Parts: sequence; C-alpha cells; structure tokens
Amino acid sequence: MSNWISPGFPHLKEVVGTSEGHLLLCSPFISAPALNIVYGALPGSIRTVEIWTRLSRRDWLTGASDPEGLLDFIRDTSAQVGPISVRYSNDLHAKIIVSDGPKAMAGSANLTRGGFQRNQEVARVVTGEEIKELRTIVDTIRPQLTPVSQKQFADFVSKCVSMIKTQEALLDLIRGEIPDTDLGIPPLISYQTFVEYLESEDNPIARDLLQMVHNLDGNNNSGKVKQAFFGIQRFLQEYPHHRPFAEALPNDEWFDVAKSGLVHDWFRFLQDYANEVNPNYGYSIPTLRGYLTPSSGGTRIGGGGGDNQLKRVWPLICNILPAE
Repeated sequence: MSNWISPGFPHLKEVVGTSEGHLLLCSPFISAPALNIVYGALPGSIRTVEIWTRLSRRDWLTGASDPEGLLDFIRDTSAQVGPISVRYSNDLHAKIIVSDGPKAMAGSANLTRGGFQRNQEVARVVTGEEIKELRTIVDTIRPQLTPVSQKQFADFVSKCVSMIKTQEALLDLIRGEIPDTDLGIPPLISYQTFVEYLESEDNPIARDLLQMVHNLDGNNNSGKVKQAFFGIQRFLQEYPHHRPFAEALPNDEWFDVAKSGLVHDWFRFLQDYANEVNPNYGYSIPTLRGYLTPSSGGTRIGGGGGDNQLKRVWPLICNILPAE
C-alpha cells in the first residue's frame, strides 16, 4: 500500500519517526533545515544511519547543497546512534528514505527546505510489501556508490570552505543576473564585506573569526559564523532601536545577547522569523536556530553549537553597517 503526496516537513518527520534499526537517507542535495527535522525526529530504535549524496564543490558554491550542515548532522547523530556511513556518486539522482520500519518515502524531493517546503514536488509514502521492493532497489544501487570516511568528508568540507571568496563572487553574479524573488529582506551588507573587514581588523576576536571563516583551525565552523552574521543584522533591521546599543559594544570583547537587555527581542525575533530563508544571500534563520542552544534562543541540544560564534560576531558587525 502507498500514498502519493506533495511532501512537506510533517511527512518527513512522520517517516523518520517510524524508522527502526537501519535508516538510509538518499538525496543528491542536502541542507541543514531538513537535517534538523530528521535529527529531531530520530527515534530511539535507530541503531545505524547511512547517507547517500553527491560530493561536488560546485553544488556548495551555488548553494544547492550544504556539506557543512551535513557534517554537523553526522557528528551529532553519530554521538546519539553510533557510526554514520556515507557513500557518494555525482551521478546520484534518487531520493529515498527507508529503514527497517513500517514506512518509507521515495519521490522527487531532495532533503532540503526547497524539496519539502518551497518546490512543487511529488513523493510516495510506501508501506507493506512495497518497502521490500524499495529495499531491493537500494541493495542494487549501494555497490555503485563510493564509501567516504568521516575524515574524508570533513576534508571535502574544508576544501569547500577554503573557496569562500569564490562562492561569494559567484552568488553576487547570480544575484546580478537573476531577478530577486520574495525570499526575505536583503541584508544591509554582504558577507564578503564582513570577511574583508575581519581581514583588516587587528584584534583577537577578528582573528578568531577569520580562522573560522577560512577553516584554518580545521573545525569547520564557517557556517556558524556566516549564519550569525546574517541573523544579527536581520535582527537589527527588525529592531533598529537596538543599533545604538550594539554600536557601542567594545569590539574586542565577546557579547552574550542572552545576558543583556536585548534578550527578549532577540528571542522574539528568532521565533517570529523562524522560517525565513534566503538562498539568494545564503542565510537561513532556521539554520541559525539549529546552531544555537536554547540559552541563546536556538533549538540545539548537546555540544558543538554556534553560541560562541554568535558572541564573537555581535561586537564586530555594527562597525561596518551603513548609517541609518
């Protein structure tokens, strides 16, 4: 028995939530918002997770896929359920979610916000005997894909991050050639402007952030810096009366918004704009919330979050915002 659907995040949550034993996530393109849904829906019965995807720096450059978000998911999930295996092929086109449980899904939707919220997609929720047929197909595809260790995948992410200037230049070109769509308010300044400011500023916080932006520390935290940058300036666009306070922050000291007079409005901003995503500029409020722990207004449980990156970005960003 099966049902044809126009897939949404509730369907993704339902299928993952009924998973048992071994879970396979197969998608050429993958992004953090969808992975946050998967992570939140993982049941205790999951023992292993397998991921099939593409590994193409071009996909990262154009924003089609988010290997940094996938690396975070792999690290978090492996701590919860055990080893994660990754296989890839840049010829992969199938989109499948299947486990040892009673439901599976196959269709046209990538494991991205576009696939499950924005695009016109179709998928089939599979149950009963058809799950066995789907598993048989999976078993025929698996040998055609190349296994990747977590270290190899982390090295791939590092190579992507090292091209941050190329990515920003490409996004500028795309924005210049393609009319803006209604995907959220454009930022006050570009991320590249912020990176150039970090390169020119000689203080410990700027140096730390620059290490992360170019992944010179090898910890793949550049995405956390980028989303903090966009999130803070979007907050100041919605709450401009806080700009004088933010502009007065010393730029050589961390700032914890959760322990300041801004905390109420900051939490409200993250709630009110929880679904705002703008791929034209590469920012995603739900991704930022997934990086932050509840004490900073986010949803992340466990270590490895983006609170420290947020605290570093806050005191620097107002130095380069245009005058009101």
